[in-house]
Amino acid sequence: VAFTDFWKAFDPDTEWLVRVLRTRLDFEITRQPAEADLLLASCFGNDHLQFDCTRVFVCWENQAWPRSRFDWAFSGDYVASPRHHRLPLWVVHLDLHPEHTIDHPEDVLAAKSRFAAMVVSSPHGAVRNRLHELLDAYKPVASGGRYKNNVGGPVDDKMAFISTAKFTFACEGSSHPGYTTEKLIHGLTADTVPIYWGNPRVGEEFNSRRFINFHDFRTERAFIDRIIEVDRNDALYLDMLREPWFRDGVLPRPADKKLLLDQFERIVAWTGTPVA
Repeated sequence: VAFTDFWKAFDPDTEWLVRVLRTRLDFEITRQPAEADLLLASCFGNDHLQFDCTRVFVCWENQAWPRSRFDWAFSGDYVASPRHHRLPLWVVHLDLHPEHTIDHPEDVLAAKSRFAAMVVSSPHGAVRNRLHELLDAYKPVASGGRYKNNVGGPVDDKMAFISTAKFTFACEGSSHPGYTTEKLIHGLTADTVPIYWGNPRVGEEFNSRRFINFHDFRTERAFIDRIIEVDRNDALYLDMLREPWFRDGVLPRPADKKLLLDQFERIVAWTGTPVA
């Protein structure tokens, strides 16, 4: 198996996906195109074009599966194809930060020292930036990233930083059905109430009573008013902290590793002609 076109720090020997695959599949990693029986590639380059074997697209960005260049795909999209498996980025981070219940929400609230916090470094994302401005006009949002930083510089420990706040500004940089990154999971792990915009179908998997979902409101003003209402009503806030993370308290299908491994077994057994 070969890996290419991933992010700069990608190391196949330590990555989550490889560790999961090794729980069932036995394979060697190669960096030579001529030696590869299977290629896993992402969206950060075009080196995958050097490989003549079966190509698998693995992407956690908001990018569609390029079917003319990849035989199979794993992404956050909803795609009606047996060769596509939905694997949004939040699944990876759930493995790092498993769901937990809050036994004493009153103690959690008492320990909060900030209204809201965010760790955003990219200045791109017009909707996210506008929602941040609207929220910041109500009360200051502590920004620990490079964007709008107001805490003396980028923070070293994101989770420790956002844990100090009642709310996490967990909006995505862009909106697309199925595109849910780590931001929501991080806000939940930090025992905050996440403020979310991004995937319009997020409520199909996550419990919208546990976070404030922009996509449940008709206007930006109604969304901001709900945040203000929860901020000013401790009983509402505590009720939200008590809720399970996922809709109906059920772990969503994309987080089922058995289904992921079943799909990889189908890929390994595939005898079709790879794309040129």
